[in-house]
Order: sequence, then structure tokens, then C-alpha cells
Amino acid sequence: MKKTHIPKLDDFLGGGIPEGSSVLFYADPGVECEAFGYQTLQSRLEEGDSGFIFTNVTEPSSIIYEFEKFGWDLEKKVDDKRVFFVDGSSYFIGAPVTGKYGIEDYSQIEDVVIKAINDVPDGLGVINNLSTLIDYLDDGETVRIINKWNQVANDNKTILIYIFTEWDYENALIEQIKDSMDCLVNLSTIEERVIIGQGFMVTGASWTTPSSNRVLFNIMRPGGVKIFIPKILVTGPFNAGKSSFVKKIAKNSVSVDRMALGQVPTTIAMDIGHMEYKGFNADVFGTPGQERFDLILDILSKEAVGAFIVVDSTAPETFARAKEMMKRCKAEAIPKVIVANKQDLPDSLSPEKIRKVMNIDQSIPIVPTSLHLNEGIEDAMDALLEILYR
Repeated sequence: MKKTHIPKLDDFLGGGIPEGSSVLFYADPGVECEAFGYQTLQSRLEEGDSGFIFTNVTEPSSIIYEFEKFGWDLEKKVDDKRVFFVDGSSYFIGAPVTGKYGIEDYSQIEDVVIKAINDVPDGLGVINNLSTLIDYLDDGETVRIINKWNQVANDNKTILIYIFTEWDYENALIEQIKDSMDCLVNLSTIEERVIIGQGFMVTGASWTTPSSNRVLFNIMRPGGVKIFIPKILVTGPFNAGKSSFVKKIAKNSVSVDRMALGQVPTTIAMDIGHMEYKGFNADVFGTPGQERFDLILDILSKEAVGAFIVVDSTAPETFARAKEMMKRCKAEAIPKVIVANKQDLPDSLSPEKIRKVMNIDQSIPIVPTSLHLNEGIEDAMDALLEILYR
């Protein structure tokens, strides 16, 4: 199995892509799709494999520049002969043909790409973009060539990644192309009155039963494909440590607070931050704990897809307020984790005791943490992400 190192995709595929397989990333028009092929290739190159890119949409120098924006040095790998280009673009736009192989007539395309596949046994090839190939060839020829490439790749244990933007082609052609692949990954816009993001979902794989989850993603430069979580809510009673938790998981977060109760700062509006963790990125919103700010909680809880409920493990008298806030923000309907803060203090209650006192179901993780000692923070994040995308 060869890993793509695209967050969650390898999990959905049962660990990665078997050698010799063909994978089609098929995208709605307007959805960024090339990054999925590029990131998979980059991952394989970093693990010692060889590869190639067949490009018929842009010249090789532009792809090298795109890799550079993602933070990956493709030019060095080309110089080291770890990867090469099949240039099917430059000649047709009047630019000098570069790469190991060049195409000056589309009648050459089948044989030239077969040469490239034979050059990278146990490696990986990216075909970018299948749509242009369809535009140059008739439907029957396109399907025949794809099947031939896939057979040669299978014989050589070479993985082929196809990038395909689904323009207004005949349904019969699209189905034939999909039938020729070992794995299908759909990239689409996600709409709810307005477009709210881009998502991917594995719709088929010959070697496993993939997850039916659709995962929101962003394309980050630098960074590549990252899972995107639109809104994570952080809430809980007064003085439980919500603002501190937001600052721990979102390093560049900002808070609006004032001095109250002597020298104790308390949030009077909200905490806002952006979390980047293990290939995930999320917008994080923290709420004040006092009842007079519950209107803010009502607003911020809308469209949240996950929640951290922060409680003070030394203050069981606040647990009823925590449950009230969970109910008010409808946290029972979304994945959530109880962050049991201040576990470093001698009078703190254990997670088991907190569960009993709060009468919390066993399905809800209670993670012991000490924000003061930076303990348990990653465990809490891991717990929520596991629930969101298991």
C-alpha cells in the first residue's frame, strides 16, 4: 500500500493505494483538483519512489512553480532524475518543449505515456488533465487509451493518478471512464443556500469498502490539501479556562476581555482563532461563560460542527452550568469533547468522577488536561477529530 499523505484519504482507502492501481480524482468545475495528484506524487517522492507528470494543460515550468507555492521543491527532484515530465502542452501553445518526453501530435500520446509508465516501475504517474485528452480525442479512443495505460501500469506495479474536471461530457463516456478505474474520489462544492466549501469523498475502491463521509478541504499555499472544519465551538462555565484552551490550540487567536473581580481577566465578547493540526485546519470560536452573555453562545453555536466543553475539574458546583450551556448550544447534536481542565491541582476530580457527577454518557470523551502544564491538549484535539471523521 502506498500512502497519499492526504489527511483522512488514506484512512478512507484502508491504508493507502495498492501498487498498480488507477485512481480518478473527478471534480466539479471550479473545484481545485490538481493539488490531490501533486500532493500524492510529492509524498511518494519523499518516500523514495520515482514518478512522472503528464501535462496537457500547462507547461512544466508552471507546474514546478505551483509545487514551489505549496512548499515542495520539484525542480531539485527533476534535476536528481527522481521525477520527469511528459510535456503534452508546450508545443501546442508555441513554447519550447521541455521534459524527458514531448508530444507534438496527439497520435503519439498513447505510446509516449506507456514509455513513461515503463520508466517508473513501482512508482507513480499523474495524468493532468483527463478533460483535455477527451477534448482532443474521440470518446472511444479516449477510453481505449485509458484502459491500455491502466493495464501497463498494473503490469509494472505503477500507480496512475488521473485528474479529471467533469465538464458537460456525455454520461455514457463518464461512466466508461469511471468503470475503467480501481478507485474513484469525488471532489465537489458543498452547498447550503450558498457554497460553503469544497469536499472530497471516496465513491469507490476495488480493494476496500471506503468510508461514505464527505470531508471539507482547503488548498493551502504553502501546505497542500488540508481538512477544513468550518467552526469549532469552545464553551463552558466562567473561569474554566476556555480562553487559555483557545490560545493553546490556535496560536494566533485573539480575545476581547476586561479586568473583573479584582485582577482576574474575563472574556466579554469572544475568542477567535485558527487551528492547524495534523493536516486539519479549523476556525475556532470561544464564548464567555457568564449567563448574561448566553446570547453570544446562541449565535456562535449556529453551524458549529464540533465543540469542546471546558470544565474546571476542581469546581463541581459549575458542572450544572456546563450541562446547561451544552443544551443551550445544542451540543448534544454535534460531536463534542469534555475538556477536564486543572487536573494538576490536588482537589481535581478524575474524568470518571466528573462523568458520574455530570451524568454524561460514555460515548462522550472526557479528556484530562492541565492547560497550565500543557498536558492533555493534543489528546483533546485528537479525540474530537476522531469523532468528526471516524
